[in-house]
Amino acid sequence: MLVMAVLGLVMAEPEPDPTTEAAAPATEAPVTEPASPATEAVPLRPPRVLEPRRIVPRNRRPHGRSISRFTTRPPLVRPALRVAPGFSARPTGRPYAAFGFDALASVMLGLHGGYRQWGLAPELGYSLRTPRLDHRLLAGMGLVYGINAESWTVGWLPRVVLQPETGALALGVRNGLWYDFAENGFSVELSHQWLVLGGAPVHELQVTLGLDVAMLLFVVTDARMAWL
Repeated sequence: MLVMAVLGLVMAEPEPDPTTEAAAPATEAPVTEPASPATEAVPLRPPRVLEPRRIVPRNRRPHGRSISRFTTRPPLVRPALRVAPGFSARPTGRPYAAFGFDALASVMLGLHGGYRQWGLAPELGYSLRTPRLDHRLLAGMGLVYGINAESWTVGWLPRVVLQPETGALALGVRNGLWYDFAENGFSVELSHQWLVLGGAPVHELQVTLGLDVAMLLFVVTDARMAWL
């Protein structure tokens, strides 16, 4: 009887409902999130190359009739302070070859208006010749053409030379041809000197390369130059 009762309970269990099983939630599949735009590879653009700015030189040279001497440009005044090392040579008298150095202060005074002007150049200076250490004083009045710094300037520079000696004073004359380059303050001079030294005349040739310190100071201090 007990066995029959157990069998009856087993047979009495309800069968599973197919609709219930269908309603049961299925196992969710993993969801793949879209890639973030920040993580996407962005192609790099080539760097932008800026072309250098072209510097157009300023043309201060007048055109046409303004180049002539009959212009409204007033006579110019151009100071100069040159230091000029160079080479000195004597055909006779020792030492035959030596180092020369000049320090010259002058001012060029225009005689008329115009782009290029004729002018006078009073000058004072000091000259040294080694290895004998000859000290000389120079004074003269030169004649120049050009004067304005934006173009070349040439000049003839005669000078009186005084050289103190033991118990005497040597006296002579120096004549120089001078060429000043445009706008850079450099110049070159070729000169001949005749000096009575120890009762005997001595001839001397000298080549110097000069630098206008006055122009350099004007450029560094950005001062207004009256000859431009």
